[in-house]
Amino acid sequence: MKRTTLHVLLTVVTLAACTATFAQSTTTRITRTATTTTTTTTTAKPINDKSRDTLELVFVLDTTGSMGGLIDGAKQRIWGIINEVMQKPSKPRVRVGLVAYRDIGDEYVTKLLPITEDLDKAYTTLMDYQAGGGGDTPENVRKALAEGVRNAGWSKAGRGLAQIVFLVGDAPPQNYAQEPDVLVTTAEAVRKNMIVNTIQCGSIGGTKEIWQTIALRGEGKYFAIAQDGGVQAITTPFDAKLAELAAKNGRTYLSYGEKKSRDANTSLQMSAEMRIDGAASATAKADRAVNKAVNSFQYDGDLVQDVENEKIKVKDVKTEDLPEDLQKLSVSEREKVIAGRIEERKKIRAEILELSKQRDAYITAERKKLGQQNGFDTAVAQALKEQLLKKGIK
Repeated sequence: MKRTTLHVLLTVVTLAACTATFAQSTTTRITRTATTTTTTTTTAKPINDKSRDTLELVFVLDTTGSMGGLIDGAKQRIWGIINEVMQKPSKPRVRVGLVAYRDIGDEYVTKLLPITEDLDKAYTTLMDYQAGGGGDTPENVRKALAEGVRNAGWSKAGRGLAQIVFLVGDAPPQNYAQEPDVLVTTAEAVRKNMIVNTIQCGSIGGTKEIWQTIALRGEGKYFAIAQDGGVQAITTPFDAKLAELAAKNGRTYLSYGEKKSRDANTSLQMSAEMRIDGAASATAKADRAVNKAVNSFQYDGDLVQDVENEKIKVKDVKTEDLPEDLQKLSVSEREKVIAGRIEERKKIRAEILELSKQRDAYITAERKKLGQQNGFDTAVAQALKEQLLKKGIK
């Protein structure tokens, strides 16, 4: 089910069922997470400078029946991949887009989520992906790659911006004449200053050669991994507490703006929170919690975040654009409420960061026992490390 449809259906039920739960903190809106390698984790710093280094990342994912393991692995590790980028010294912003693809005659040919900084939205979209269809080996890679390069909503190329595509699948393209050849699309991507990487799952004949050529022409890297994605997600004794802290952080969310927009943002965030809490793995929820501590841009339309980032001042917000509870207060009282929530978030972040250090140490020890990894997450992390540096993002 598409996210927009889900939210329409959930809005009435969610607002009614969750009013009591979120009443004391007026709403919710949650964020990202993750930790993969042992890094010195630092909390997000308030920032209103939109010129900060940015990564725009689009995954073009085969979602046919043979790709179940890879899809599950991506759900486990996507937060960790993003966190590694955000914890670089320059603290880059990260925006993510998704293209799910199958073939003509399947339930769908492509599903596109345009690039967004709302990482909860990206993650819950990924959660919706299930393996199915296919069966005739070649898939509509042509249309999928073209969607990712042409229609994903990329920003205008500029300094401090890296735009990277990962084409992930296990079968070669169908040669549909109505769709552009993958190498034509790859050349177009390079002209737009994008990098195109390929990750081959399994060993179906005819895939390696074209995947290698796409990566070569796309100035990216080619990886061959196991059919099931090769992801080794490690659960830890710290995961449950981190998930709890993420939920607590979400309850400090306060939507502002025109009433219709406020209600929609509130409903979307509450829905995302419930879905992730109910269906995400322990690893993903823990990584998402870490993201809350390292990401300055966690939510859409969040008054607490925008005040902390010095994007806006409480006194400048129109009374009618505030949550109903704040409308009843004086300006000084409103400022006191928002300041209190900012302080609460800072305390939550500090606790998350302390736990994440212990979690990192635990994961590092477990990975040493497992030996070298060659899975989806390892491939993506390796490529990003090299390609961000190439783009001047350290």
